[in-house]
Amino acid sequence: MVSLRHMNFQPIVPDDAELLLQLRKGDRIAFDELFNRFAEPIHTYVKMRLNGSEEADDVLQEVFIRLWNKRQSIVIHTSFRNYLYTIVQHCICDHQRASKRKRYTLTAEMPEHTEERPQPDEQYQYKQVYHLWKNATNKLPGQMRRIYSMKNEEQLSVKEIASELQLSEQTVKNQLHTAGQRIVKMLRQVQIFF
Repeated sequence: MVSLRHMNFQPIVPDDAELLLQLRKGDRIAFDELFNRFAEPIHTYVKMRLNGSEEADDVLQEVFIRLWNKRQSIVIHTSFRNYLYTIVQHCICDHQRASKRKRYTLTAEMPEHTEERPQPDEQYQYKQVYHLWKNATNKLPGQMRRIYSMKNEEQLSVKEIASELQLSEQTVKNQLHTAGQRIVKMLRQVQIFF
């Protein structure tokens, strides 16, 4: 007779789609599970995009606040990971725009920054993620790469990009969406981005 303690049981882990259904109903446990799955890789990615900024914690928090606030209206066209990546990109852009505006405020109004030096293993991880991300963006087709760069590196608005490149705003949005999907796919192949 085989006893139960000798059997190797694997816990049943709900997939993203199941968790999403529960999240739409306001299930906090599903939300916590999604946070536990995605917080660390998102945090690493955001820190890399913000050059190791300690403000990555704020952006991470904003990502999950938006996810919770939009839980009832979430519509997934491709995958939850792509949907989440889009939220991450919007939060990073919003943060960068806000930081840009802060540069023009009086120095007395600016909070003091106490930069903590990252640990060597964190520095290595940031560099690795940065190079993989840069590689992924460099593999985008010409115009798509330019649009992605204008949005994420130059922090131009969709309207500004459309005007400069003489494209419709919808074309710019479509190109940014497709670029995001391609980058996630490339990063997922090396298992670096959630």
